Amino acid sequence: TLEPVALTITHNSLLRMIVTVVATLLLALRAGRMPPLSQVPTPYSASKNQITSFDDNPPFKGVVVLEDLGSPDLHRYRIRRYFLDDSGKLMKPLSEYEVPSITSSTSTENILKHIVNRLAYLDAPVDTKEVAESIEFYLRSGKRAIGAARRVLKNGNVTDDQSMVVKDLCSGHGLTGMLFAACNPPGRLKASMRVLLVDRNEPQSHSILRDLISEVCPWVNQDTVQFVDADLDEYVTKSLSDDATNEASIIISTHACGSLTDDVISYAVNSRASSVSVMPCCYTGTAKGAPYGVQRMFGVSASADIMRSFLLHDNGYHVDFAAIPKAITPMNRLIVAERRC
Repeated sequence: TLEPVALTITHNSLLRMIVTVVATLLLALRAGRMPPLSQVPTPYSASKNQITSFDDNPPFKGVVVLEDLGSPDLHRYRIRRYFLDDSGKLMKPLSEYEVPSITSSTSTENILKHIVNRLAYLDAPVDTKEVAESIEFYLRSGKRAIGAARRVLKNGNVTDDQSMVVKDLCSGHGLTGMLFAACNPPGRLKASMRVLLVDRNEPQSHSILRDLISEVCPWVNQDTVQFVDADLDEYVTKSLSDDATNEASIIISTHACGSLTDDVISYAVNSRASSVSVMPCCYTGTAKGAPYGVQRMFGVSASADIMRSFLLHDNGYHVDFAAIPKAITPMNRLIVAERRC
């Protein structure tokens, strides 16, 4: 005789299922003016009236694809080395590289390819890991961030001199912020775009990267990209006291350490930014206020980001999570928030 097959569910699995269902219901109840899911773009599949699955280690979208070597630090070598063959020579077509002509109809993929080629050809002082990170961050947040800014301008009846400002906070060399401008040539958007990079000190590599990108994308220059030497607190205090403008602000930050990510989110909320996209890191102490059981089940990092998502949600933002490949960094989760209009 055949023995009956027992279907068992472990206690932890059942508890996780219950918490997931409850969290989903809470979000639905607190949604308020959140647009229907069919109107919310998602990077993972076609928009449908159902919640899509989350991939915490998605494949690469960009032109720089890194092998998972077990440690992202193994990709901390100059971008030029990425294009060297086994004999140490530049691979074609990079060895015969010429500056292309970019127009408003040039695809984002080709713009990024030409920028990377230029950086590698002239041995730019930037790690391959950082190039891949900036590209993947833009490709997973840029479209939604710019879409939110366009809606804010439209609903605010700003018809003349429409302008967007990308504020890359704790920016380092500023490559991520500059890619936002580079991938949106004049004429592609019905608005101008400028970039504001904020960090304690402007690194020497910033101006080199800006000038090399400018050779491919001439609209990325000293007139459209500004570096502000300031602590985040100092910049936030001054910025919030300035008179309001008709610009739609896009706030971004990659790996602002610990509570600096919370400061970036608070600034975005208080300044009524059209969107905010952050990739947090250094989570120690950032999950304060999260229930003990949530921290124990999901860990400190996820608990902290859940708390951050509710803060944004309660302040009028539609919030989603995204991720970049773990071959770049294990701290690969993005919080992407768009202001509801």
